[in-house]
Amino acid sequence: MDVQVIRHLIGRVKELEAQSGHLQKLIDDQIEQIHHSIELPEENACETLLIFTMDYIDHVPDFLEALAEASREAGIHSFIAPFLDIAEENFLSALTQDQPVNGLDLLLDKAYFAHRLIEEVNDQYLIKTGSTLIPMNMTWANLIIHSILDESFANELDVIADKTVDQMMRSQAIYHQERFMEFIHDRNSEEWIRIWSRWNCLSSNLGIELKFTSAA
Repeated sequence: MDVQVIRHLIGRVKELEAQSGHLQKLIDDQIEQIHHSIELPEENACETLLIFTMDYIDHVPDFLEALAEASREAGIHSFIAPFLDIAEENFLSALTQDQPVNGLDLLLDKAYFAHRLIEEVNDQYLIKTGSTLIPMNMTWANLIIHSILDESFANELDVIADKTVDQMMRSQAIYHQERFMEFIHDRNSEEWIRIWSRWNCLSSNLGIELKFTSAA
């Protein structure tokens, strides 16, 4: 996985966004609907949401990189890598699609899918073990982005993310290997939280509260 390619793409599209304002227009068009689902400041609501949305996109390579490093240190990278590869491939598909890349709105659904995919990995792991794999709570951030995206399109992305994780964890032999089962059984929750807490600074950049608790 090469997160630098993702960062380069985001940087390039940011320059185009400064000229086109496509993401700004999307938020302006959706702002009234969004106000019904989340609480925004009375002043500069659109600007606040634009900054949040841009940070949400920026967060993707940092998040994937942190997850890769943490999983390597914990010795479970082979279990996490397939999902990181899917998130990366989908994000970079913006480079190969016929649709012109001229604003950050095109990357918003890519960022949403990446975050939802990892959130679903967490959910599936919770079902299997009774605890989360990644002690990071992106739920409310994802709900905000869901409200910005077209409702039906966001729902489609949710279904794809859910089915992708479910099918992979059912069909791939790696998730039935003895080593994975041992990790589930023997995982030291406090140590795993300590490893992840190194990336707690991500929360200050995104403005999202990341929860690191022994219950994770």
